[in-house]
Amino acid sequence: MNGILLVDKPIGPTSFDVVRTIRRTMGLRKVGHAGTLDPLASGLLVVCLGQGTRLVPYLMDSEKRYLATLALGTQTDTDDSTGREIATAPIPLVGEELLATILMDFTGVISQVPPRFSALKKDGEAMYKKARRGEDIAPAPRNVTIHSISITRVSKTEIGLDIRCGKGTYIRSLARDLAKALGTEGHLSYLRRTFTSGFDVVDAVHMDHLDKLARQGELESKIISPTNALHTYPRVEILPEDQSFVSDGRPIDAGNYEVTKDIENNGIVCLIREDSHLFAIARLDEGQFKMERVFK
Repeated sequence: MNGILLVDKPIGPTSFDVVRTIRRTMGLRKVGHAGTLDPLASGLLVVCLGQGTRLVPYLMDSEKRYLATLALGTQTDTDDSTGREIATAPIPLVGEELLATILMDFTGVISQVPPRFSALKKDGEAMYKKARRGEDIAPAPRNVTIHSISITRVSKTEIGLDIRCGKGTYIRSLARDLAKALGTEGHLSYLRRTFTSGFDVVDAVHMDHLDKLARQGELESKIISPTNALHTYPRVEILPEDQSFVSDGRPIDAGNYEVTKDIENNGIVCLIREDSHLFAIARLDEGQFKMERVFK
């Protein structure tokens, strides 16, 4: 059982709760996930099984999509509805035309300050642990990429958004900053991840159905192979004469293969055996495919 399993996580459980459930229901020890979802958030969690755990860095380096609700008028210390109220402000009349104009400033590469309550580490410790102790934390700003933001609804107190973004983007920070740009305070009151790692939540198994599918012997059929898990990456079939080099983790001459623009632009390529199984993940470097992960 090597590969990934797409799980639709409900509001409430942690990402580790999902991992723990799968370990128990499938009898596996080696289980992880590619990108945490907070307990407040629901939606797509990519769970990695067996050798699939070695795919995590490549699965996380992808576009993500979220449905979010911004609650106006109140800021919290966590920037979401689980936190303590720290500021309030009157809510101005927000029209879709004005909102669309302001949203343009939040697309592209932007500077974003992560929430104080986050898993990012400062001095070797997660910031949320420092924040819970009352330590004064000033997270450093960092650049993130937001591809697009669409308005799904607008009311007097809430704004619904559909967001496409790159890795490392905090939707809580986006909600906080967007509210300030509108002349008020705000926090994230709802979040659902609908797309990540090249997969859509419509293809996921709901967490509540995991036990039932396992008892019926149907859960294993939901596992996506390592090759298909990395379907967004370019791939080449390894020549027989190069297979021993790949097995040993040695580089091979890329000149013997068709190097497409996708390979040149991204650098990463999946090396496939003739039976379509994933043999290795390599990086194009100075005319060679240099191995990063080899799968036995």
